[in-house]
Amino acid sequence: MRPAYGRVTLRPLEEFSDADWRRLQSHFRDPEIAHLNGTPPNRMPLWLLKRLLKTDSKRPDRATFGIFDERDDFIGTTELYDVRGDIGTLGIIIGERTHWAGGYGPEAMHALLGYAFDVLGLGTVRLNTFGDNLRAQRAFRKVGFREVDRRPDADGRIDVRMELARAEWRPGPDHGLGAGQLGRTAQSSDPSK
Repeated sequence: MRPAYGRVTLRPLEEFSDADWRRLQSHFRDPEIAHLNGTPPNRMPLWLLKRLLKTDSKRPDRATFGIFDERDDFIGTTELYDVRGDIGTLGIIIGERTHWAGGYGPEAMHALLGYAFDVLGLGTVRLNTFGDNLRAQRAFRKVGFREVDRRPDADGRIDVRMELARAEWRPGPDHGLGAGQLGRTAQSSDPSK
């Protein structure tokens, strides 16, 4: 399944090309992206990163996708993790700087939220971001997330918790999922795409 919204299509890791994996590795190594994520830049060799992420994506409490733009270029990753009962946690990285502040993050979140609410049947999706990541907070609010808590973490950064309930979500005109039925998903006859 390839959830889609607007200009983006989400694809599972199994469909990544070697070039997609190298781009993902460069995103994880980027110091600014790492800071926004609250992690050190990743220095794993590509073979180990691939193995780790592929294994992790097979867990029953996780759904991980690559984000592909309208030109079919890999631009980032998004996932649902810690899925328990009817609650899951959203994570997203738009790793290609050329796609920052261009609306790709909200479109990818709309695609993932359609999957979360209409396919997995989740009732609430939550997320964490940092108080200094204003661009991410704007993107989260744009798709309907509301702030529920703000507190300092162990390093003194402000941790912002946000959530979105299925009843509060407005999928938008490009979503194609409505009335509980699966609508627009991108398909390809080529399994490597």
